[in-house]
Amino acid sequence: MDAAVTTRLALPAELTIYMVAELAPQWLASLDGLSHDDAADDSFAVDAAAVAEVDAAGLQLLVALANQLTRDGWTLRLARPSPTLAQACALLGLDALLGAGAAA
Repeated sequence: MDAAVTTRLALPAELTIYMVAELAPQWLASLDGLSHDDAADDSFAVDAAAVAEVDAAGLQLLVALANQLTRDGWTLRLARPSPTLAQACALLGLDALLGAGAAA
């Protein structure tokens, strides 16, 4: 991950339907009060290295997070996506979530 980017969130090992109900309100609430004042750029970096299991519900949560960030003037950046997450994104046509800055 680029040293200049501050990771604001770390994805858990299990990003599945079983975790989404717990994670969604926490993550979306963490966006309240997010300020560009202390940011080097408009990237909201999420460490995705730990993801070992992901399903459609987990990907939906990432899409919801990306959409909310876009509305607030930010760009979701998945830093160091695990092979599991990268494959799931590719299989469901969500490669855009990985973005150009997603490489390790």
